[in-house]
Amino acid sequence: MTETFNYFCKEFTWPGLIFSIFVNILSSFMFIFALLYLLKPKIHIVPLIARQDNPFDGSDDMVHVFKIVNRSWFGAYDVEVRANYYTITQGDNGIVNKLFNKIELVTNKMNYLNPKKPKKNYGDHCAQFLTLEDLVHQIRTNNKYVQFQVTARHSLTGLSNIKTFDYVNGNYVKEGLFKAGDYDEVLQ
Repeated sequence: MTETFNYFCKEFTWPGLIFSIFVNILSSFMFIFALLYLLKPKIHIVPLIARQDNPFDGSDDMVHVFKIVNRSWFGAYDVEVRANYYTITQGDNGIVNKLFNKIELVTNKMNYLNPKKPKKNYGDHCAQFLTLEDLVHQIRTNNKYVQFQVTARHSLTGLSNIKTFDYVNGNYVKEGLFKAGDYDEVLQ
């Protein structure tokens, strides 16, 4: 025992200790940031809004639909979406302000969104959220923009992620239905 201690004391140097501590701290930070990057939910917001007939009431009322896709290999819990109109105003001091007004969605929460599954022809990792408001009219006549935001938690670690997309003009709105699955297309 004393021979081992003597050997350790003989091989000990301050620069070696400082280098060892530095390398351990650096590798810990790299591991944590890699973990945080890899294990946050990867939610994709489709950069289009589908304008279609209401699929639930059988009437000719038009609805606007947003689509999200879970592109991570783990499920997403507590998925919550928000949609807002916003206008940009400039204050007297030259600072630009955004004024928000809520868009009512028919459903804005999901308990669970399935993970992306390779080689499976099924779209259960995608979800659509609709509103009864006439977004096209608001965007084109009132110079309002639409902001869509998704918040989700990772099923394994509980890490959350917030994803936002701004629809800044009426060109983002397309007539038709979203193509099923992991596609960013609206079928006419």
